[in-house]
Amino acid sequence: MKEEIESFIDTLKYKFLCCYPLHCIDWDATPKDLTWDEHKQLIENTALHPLNKKYPIKISYQLNFLKRLLEQLEKHCDEVHDIVYESYCAVQQRVAKDTTEKYAYKHYVQPVLDVSFTLRESKSFVAEGTTGLCSWQASIALADYLVQNIEFVREKCILELGAGTGLCGMIALQCCGVRHMLLTDGSRECIELMKENVLRNFSAANEITDGVYEIKANLLNLCELEWGAIDRMKWPNGFSTDVILAADVVYDDTVFDSLTHAINYVFKMRQDKCEMLLAATVRNEHTLNKFFNLLCEY
Repeated sequence: MKEEIESFIDTLKYKFLCCYPLHCIDWDATPKDLTWDEHKQLIENTALHPLNKKYPIKISYQLNFLKRLLEQLEKHCDEVHDIVYESYCAVQQRVAKDTTEKYAYKHYVQPVLDVSFTLRESKSFVAEGTTGLCSWQASIALADYLVQNIEFVREKCILELGAGTGLCGMIALQCCGVRHMLLTDGSRECIELMKENVLRNFSAANEITDGVYEIKANLLNLCELEWGAIDRMKWPNGFSTDVILAADVVYDDTVFDSLTHAINYVFKMRQDKCEMLLAATVRNEHTLNKFFNLLCEY
């Protein structure tokens, strides 16, 4: 039983830190009759976690998370530890101030590899005219896939299209032994945000020139790229694409022509000696099929 409780607390911690959708959390799995010490552990691993204290996640998420947690504890426990109520009240007092903030943090933990990534992200899905200032589920799924299939990218040159916050590329660089990572996005705001996130997560990063980093023996480039203008892109010295990565870039069919142009350009440049991994949340099958049909024309 103790192992089950520890596993539940760990799982809840990871989900809290990355602002996992509350409606997707299995609240009914909350163990019954938790002790006061276990109530304290729950709070210390979520609202009072050191990462959240230093780089707080969205306040509205914290408040709703604690509300749901309180409901479960009050339902199944005779008494609830004061620290739970105190944490809820402390977060509640910060709501008004938080409404003026455009950005918050999220923490993505890779428990198997014992590493975490802290990203500053927009609190809105669309900001500054782009959707790239926050991480999307497909990017997380793609990063998880790479961590479980390291050989696909190990010691290779990787190009990511529409990198957004840089989450997937940074995880691949840190955990998968990528030799040279080129993260691109069409938004200047995304590039600036990536720079900030890189420096926060790679303390050993040596910035050679603007947007070019040497991290241990590996290289990282951040580059603004409009897909339709890829033929005018200045490629980093010695970079030859082995793998193209793209996550959540096929939700808008108005960009399909430029996206497929960019993909085809890279494959032609490499004489088809490269591969591509695409991750997408299927919101509309018709839109997704439209993209694949267009891609097949090349």
